[in-house]
Parts: sequence; C-alpha cells; structure tokens
Amino acid sequence: MFREMLYQGYERLLTGEITKHGVPRHIAVIMDGNRRYADRVRIVRYYGHVYGARTTEQFLEWCWELGIKQTTIYAFSTENFSRSETERDKIFEVIAKKLDELADDPRTHERRMRVLAIGETHLLPAYLQDAIKRVEDITRDYDGLCLNVAVAYGGQREILDAVQDMARKVRAGKLRACDIDESVVSRHLYTNGVADSDVDLIVRTGGDIRTSNFLPWQASGSECAAYFCAPFWPEFRKIDFLRAIRVYQVRAHERECATRRTLNLLAACGYAEIEGVVGQVKRAICR
Repeated sequence: MFREMLYQGYERLLTGEITKHGVPRHIAVIMDGNRRYADRVRIVRYYGHVYGARTTEQFLEWCWELGIKQTTIYAFSTENFSRSETERDKIFEVIAKKLDELADDPRTHERRMRVLAIGETHLLPAYLQDAIKRVEDITRDYDGLCLNVAVAYGGQREILDAVQDMARKVRAGKLRACDIDESVVSRHLYTNGVADSDVDLIVRTGGDIRTSNFLPWQASGSECAAYFCAPFWPEFRKIDFLRAIRVYQVRAHERECATRRTLNLLAACGYAEIEGVVGQVKRAICR
C-alpha cells in the first residue's frame, strides 16, 4: 500500500513539473524487451508481445493526456524477418488485431487520430496489409493526432529507397540533381506525408543503448533527445514515460541556454544585423 502511494505521489510530482514546460511534438519509441520479459516471467513468448501491445495502448493514452501530437512506434523491423516463421506470424497477428481495434475504437474517432504504416509493407502477409489499409482509409482525413506504425521498417533501406527513387526521377528528367536538398530527400522517405517527420525524442526500453536503424534521417537531422531505460516494454510505466519527457525538456533547456550565450556573444561583437539573427534563433527555439 505504501509503495503504491509513493508511486502515485511521484507520478503526480513528475506530471506537475513536466506540464510547466513544453512537450515534444513527435516521440518515437523502440518497444524492446517483449521476448525477454516473457522468458523472465516464464510465459510463452507470444504473450510477451500481447502484453507489450497493452503497454502501447497505455502509452497512447499518456501521449493524449500531455498533448503530444505525433508518435512513431517500432512494431517490426526488417531485421525481425530473421526470426522463426512461427514467431513472425504471432507478431503479425498481434499487430493486425490491434490495428483492427484502433479502426473501431471510439477514442480514435473522438481524438481524430490518423494511423499510418511506414515501411516495406508489401513484404507483409495479405491479412496484415488489409488491416493496414482499413485503418489508414478510415482515419485518412483526421488531423488531431498521428500514430505512425513502423512495420517491416529499416532506416538504411528507407534512405536507399529514397535515393533510388530520386535517381529514377533524375534519369527521367523529372528532377534535377542540383535541386536535391534535405527537403527533397525527406519527401522521398517513407515518412513523407506524416504530420511532422522530424523526431524530437526517441525512447528505447529493454536496457540497450542503441537506436537499431530506427528513423536515422528523421532523428539525426533534428538532433533529437534520446532516453534509454532498463524496463522491458511490457513493464514500461507512466513514470518512465514522464522521465523521458523530462530528459527532452532538459535537453531543450540546455540548447536554449547555449543559443542565448551565442546571441550574447554576437551582440558583444557588435553585429549590426543581430535583430535578424535573434528572430531566426527564436523561431528555432520555439520549434
């Protein structure tokens, strides 16, 4: 009882502290540890993925409560195709089931949550492709929240596909090589069309300190914050989520302080166009 009271008190404390500052617009999550959790508690690995899916539902609720507009979850990587056929099929069943539930969930429509799949979805079984198409079609016109489900996704493959697509357009005369810049590359990625492809915060559970080929272009370009924690995904709690948000806020504050020091230095050097620089920096800080 005391432990539960302490947890609830700490959760309220963190929530109160976090809501005083800005929250990330786009959180990406590497939901690691489903299988290891199942092994540790001695259940069939399939149920590790089922319990992980339940945590994902809670995670979406927490994002809604804090007003976070977009999240990308790493549901199945291209590397995961190396797992046994039986395990792959079980994971695909869980993903399809949850997508069908999202399509029918009243909260999806009340919150106007758009659901998109990013990745090489043509590699997935037909029934999962059908579930993806159904939820995407149903939520296509929604603009309240955005949930991106990275399935059959690999970051290097995404960039390679973008490069090949641009090369084909250059050969066909539809794109000039000299016009290719960061924005053009971004438009050729799987995330083209999402609300905001730049990632502000990456969260990884399970104890590993790596990003596993997840959104390398979108995360590196925005210099996003990263939060690595020990709990397996089925154990991920709201306080872990709130701690991740706090890491983002600390990082944002440090970046703002560094920017202000740079501005002060420029002002001390007597830059005549300092007002223009200030305007640009302010827009970057408020981004």
